[in-house]
Amino acid sequence: MSFLYEEKASASPYVDVIWQTIDQTDGTYLAAADACWDLVFTTTSTWNRVLLSGPSSRPTPVPYQAGNRNIGVRFTHGTYFTHVEPHSMCDRTIALPMRDRQTFELADRSWPMPAYTEVDQLIDAFDTAGVLAHDAVIDAALRGLETAVSPRSVQRHFTRITGLSPQHVRQISRAREAVAHLRAGEAIAEVAYELGYADQSHLTRDVKRLTGYTPGESRRRDEPV
Repeated sequence: MSFLYEEKASASPYVDVIWQTIDQTDGTYLAAADACWDLVFTTTSTWNRVLLSGPSSRPTPVPYQAGNRNIGVRFTHGTYFTHVEPHSMCDRTIALPMRDRQTFELADRSWPMPAYTEVDQLIDAFDTAGVLAHDAVIDAALRGLETAVSPRSVQRHFTRITGLSPQHVRQISRAREAVAHLRAGEAIAEVAYELGYADQSHLTRDVKRLTGYTPGESRRRDEPV
């Protein structure tokens, strides 16, 4: 791995994980599809940048450069930013305007670039300002819980918030879970059976399509998914 990586849990129900990296060389990281929103803060010796990414349906190459420091937030499924039409951000990343090196613009307001220890405070400020929201229908559907709406309405919730179908989001979640099992040392056949794939070939196709790596490559990969 050509960057130092660490991650931590968040106190916010909107956040899946908070991470940070220090890039040691130049290179390209292949980010797996995640079907959720991401926010990345990059600091260099000459400029700072904030990237906002909507739900991704396919692997995305992410270049990195030696010396850069990055802080990232991966939001939970169903969480979205309210200042844009959520579905319009599917497979889209935008650079947010920088007021100065330590201040960025989002939803017509200025926000400070956070340190790794300050991300939860920034998320709380987003929440207070009404910038973040969460769709409970999506969360319940992905957990296999009953919802008070019809299957067609569930479909509309997924389409409006993620730009993806429920089936596609479930496929992405399952492929990411498969990689976690493989990296823990489980056999491909066992993982395929445990996660409900038709067979090993089915698992292999989905993992390759949605993460960019075969199961064997995923097992040896020393980068976060």
